Amino acid sequence: MANLRILGEDDVRAAINADTALDLARRTLKDQADGHSTLSSPSAMVLDATTLGGPRFKFKAAAVGHLNASGIRLLSHPGPTAMKTCNYSAVYDHSGFLLSGLVSEQFLSRIRTAAFGAVAVEALANSGQLTVALFGTGGIAKEIVPMLNRVLNMKQLRVNSRRAESMQSFVAEHAPTLGCPMLAVPDGREMVKEADVVITLTESKTPLVFSGTLKAGAVVCSMGSYNELDYGVLREADRFIVDDSDFAAEMGEGGAWIRQGHLTREAFVERVDALACEVIAGSKPGRLAASDRIVSIMQGMAIGDIAFAAYALRKAENLGRGKVVELP
Repeated sequence: MANLRILGEDDVRAAINADTALDLARRTLKDQADGHSTLSSPSAMVLDATTLGGPRFKFKAAAVGHLNASGIRLLSHPGPTAMKTCNYSAVYDHSGFLLSGLVSEQFLSRIRTAAFGAVAVEALANSGQLTVALFGTGGIAKEIVPMLNRVLNMKQLRVNSRRAESMQSFVAEHAPTLGCPMLAVPDGREMVKEADVVITLTESKTPLVFSGTLKAGAVVCSMGSYNELDYGVLREADRFIVDDSDFAAEMGEGGAWIRQGHLTREAFVERVDALACEVIAGSKPGRLAASDRIVSIMQGMAIGDIAFAAYALRKAENLGRGKVVELP
């Protein structure tokens, strides 16, 4: 007999906090650089059942060596209500070749995305006191703010959102926890002006950051699904870092730039200077000079979801959380 542990949202929240998430992200990226954590090939598979009255499904698989686990991220995308769907990661334990758990994905995906973005920025940013500009006030942004407070020496945190009330409420919620001023900045160009780190975490389909706006030495990290950066930002960049070249060429900035005809898929992949895992592990440099302008695309990988899910399952077992189902 085998036991399958099922974790809901509250179980995942009880198992993973900001410090745990940052540690997991660093360990998993280093593990990937060493070849011990790996993505499936292809890294994502899509099944479109809309013509049959169903949703679009996405399946992403990965193996995580340092946690001795593999798994599949199971996602359904019916459209505007996608955030209301029940998405799970199915985790297999290598030691017994058994399906060990199903882990709810909503909070897990948010904190995983935030952690991988934060550790990438940590590795790419210059040292010293930094002005940080954050586009977006959604669920991932809420998770990344305390992480940025841990990994960066922030002089100022600027926040921008489409709605003024979202900016103000976001600042009111997070400002008391920071050791630096936090400002709502409605003007996107003012947001970026003299910023050392720019993070875009939105669903914008039109650019928010443009050529000629980034200071020398700045890092811009795009984490959205569509097109947050004007192609001119990449043209002006000295370094280009992504988490997964193949996926980055399909979604977000890469997919948009290729569809817009700025470069081919092959040219996009060739333009990449290093993967995030290589930078974190120290096998390739992220920054060559303090004056380098760096573009980073961090959209998230299945190795992150499976690492976080596997960890959450083991932590939940210790805490006595989750629903255990006995399998024949």
